[in-house]
Amino acid sequence: MLRALTLASRFLLSLLLARMLSPAEMGQYGLLTAALAFALLMVGLEFYSYTLRELVPASPEQRARIIADQMALGAMALLAVSIVVAGAIATGSFPARLAPWFILILVTEHISLEATRILIITWRPVRAYIGVFLRGGIWVYVIAVLMFAAPSTRMLETVLVWWALGGVLSIAFSAFSLSELPWCELRRYRPDIENIRTGLKVARPFMLTAAGALIISYVDRFIIDAFVGREALGIYTFYSTILIGLLSLGSSVSHQFLPKVIAGYAAGRDAYRISLRSFFWSMLALVSSTMILSAFAMGPVLTLLQLSTYAANVGVFYAMLPGIFLRMLADVPSYALYAARSDKCLLVCNLGSAAVSTILNVALIPVLGIYGAALAGGVASAVLFISLIGFAIHRVGESFKELGATEAIGLPTDPDMLYP
Repeated sequence: MLRALTLASRFLLSLLLARMLSPAEMGQYGLLTAALAFALLMVGLEFYSYTLRELVPASPEQRARIIADQMALGAMALLAVSIVVAGAIATGSFPARLAPWFILILVTEHISLEATRILIITWRPVRAYIGVFLRGGIWVYVIAVLMFAAPSTRMLETVLVWWALGGVLSIAFSAFSLSELPWCELRRYRPDIENIRTGLKVARPFMLTAAGALIISYVDRFIIDAFVGREALGIYTFYSTILIGLLSLGSSVSHQFLPKVIAGYAAGRDAYRISLRSFFWSMLALVSSTMILSAFAMGPVLTLLQLSTYAANVGVFYAMLPGIFLRMLADVPSYALYAARSDKCLLVCNLGSAAVSTILNVALIPVLGIYGAALAGGVASAVLFISLIGFAIHRVGESFKELGATEAIGLPTDPDMLYP
């Protein structure tokens, strides 16, 4: 229920912003959230892919040290990102009035996101998703009431203030949930530099894979802003935000199948195929029903809310649906390769599709506008899906090694954790 309410808040926020803000302001929000997505990757460095494996067998004292090492790395990365933002402000490429909120949201998103992952891996998923709801759900319902009651609050800064507040609440709740760890023993502890170096080596392929996924999802916003304009970007951001929410819904379901796929791979080829077959048909049913419902509901919703500017461009939403359909289904071969520890295949597929996305966006957006971005996203998603399927089929046909079902911990990508 918490996951459903959090995901529903994304759809509500998109409608709320479209109703209260101009398309140009919506476009500015799209750029801000895209920049935030890449900044979160730079701060987190996918280091959790290392720490999660280390936290499972660790004692409470060791867990506190592992988390402290990750906090030290995050602080250094945050300092570097802050310097980059300051440089962007100095050159006029980043609005100074939004910079403090950007940094604050970056800090709260990063800390609450990592805390959520820690709670999940330490067998407290309900507490983890309470934190997710505080960070990305409840404040949306609050500002929906606030903006309708007080017209003076209908501006982008209101969204950013409450977004940051939600992150602070999530951090406070997560801190309470992790308070039983022996933090007092860290008074004289110094970060383990060797441990951090080892973790960065482990996280490197995951970081590149995540970068590829982010490029597919967000690079089109920067290109639209450069070649078409801020208002067109606002229209595209409206539909893109809704579809990223659908992608997150698929990812939240996919995550439930990952342990089964890992266990199936460890048990042998037949069990591996059975787990993947169940995964595929479940995802196909979810994705198909979601796409059909979205296609039929979008037009009436826009009419009901009198969003004429967006309704006039609803065709771009339908043009974007095939790409999201393939992105959601791509979780099946992606998790199949992850369970088989084929990290290089995942890396090649994601970086390859990211390159296709970038090239096609640059080529098509100046000619076709936001429809060019939709077409580029669809082709890139098709490249990703087909390449992953090819590697996965090849992997299923190979001989299997005996692996413990609990050896692989973590996720190949984690898109559902990012709010925008």
